Amino acid sequence: MNTVSDALKSLLNRIQPTGGEVQAAAKHFETIKTRLETVFAARKFPKAGSFSRGTFIRGRSDVDVFAQIPLDEVWWGSEWKSSFTILDRFRKEIAARLPSTKVGRDVHAIVVEFWDMDIDVVPAAWGGFSKEYKRPLYYVPDGNGRWMLTSPDIHNGYIALKNQESGGKLRAVAQLFKFWRVCRDPAIPISSFHIEMVLASEGICNGVKSYAECMTELLQRMAERDCAGILDPYRINGNIAATKSEAQRAMALASVKNSRDHAKAALIAERNGKVDEALGQWNYVFNYKLFR
Repeated sequence: MNTVSDALKSLLNRIQPTGGEVQAAAKHFETIKTRLETVFAARKFPKAGSFSRGTFIRGRSDVDVFAQIPLDEVWWGSEWKSSFTILDRFRKEIAARLPSTKVGRDVHAIVVEFWDMDIDVVPAAWGGFSKEYKRPLYYVPDGNGRWMLTSPDIHNGYIALKNQESGGKLRAVAQLFKFWRVCRDPAIPISSFHIEMVLASEGICNGVKSYAECMTELLQRMAERDCAGILDPYRINGNIAATKSEAQRAMALASVKNSRDHAKAALIAERNGKVDEALGQWNYVFNYKLFR
């Protein structure tokens, strides 16, 4: 490696998902889909998360899918059923279909832990079309037993637009940050969606900037905001949290600040022509996995 730019570009190449991973995800989807179609009359299975946005990284990302179920599955008389109830039913039915696979429940989804990847299945009820943005809305579990509106199409379109405006850097920096997140020990539990929405809403990757400068700026912004949630610019999700708990936020913030300091030192070293020192600092940021 001759430069920091070369090292980060090489890392990006290494963390791109393989064709085999994409095919495996599709196969796992079909296994889960069959059960949910039978039991819940699930109609559609729109992809969500980093898999749908092209920021999935090799061997490291969960794959998210919405399972659209009829509204009468989430209503009881004139009231909403608890989203905990629906999640538990999803877990029971998926576990029955996959008795040798670990099936757990997360905040918004059922997590199916296949040997090669995790599939997060989110129960989703039709919420109509956004009158303003002409895109579908869905009711999904909010983590507290209730339901909240969301729209992967609207948010994915926003992130795609901002990625285009950045010349493709947003997608690349999101992948670098996700790799940073999982190669730390322990892994840093910062939401992929949060990362991409921060990059998109704050224009971090716009203009003439290197990947190193964008990564450093992202770490700086996260530190300045104490890894707090950000307001959804479309006012659909409300607050887009970085983590699932205060304990996770505190842990994430400590790691963000530590990595930010080393990233800043790397930029200074690089600008002073000390490339080996800069590479050493970035290798530290990525927990000594920059070159392997």
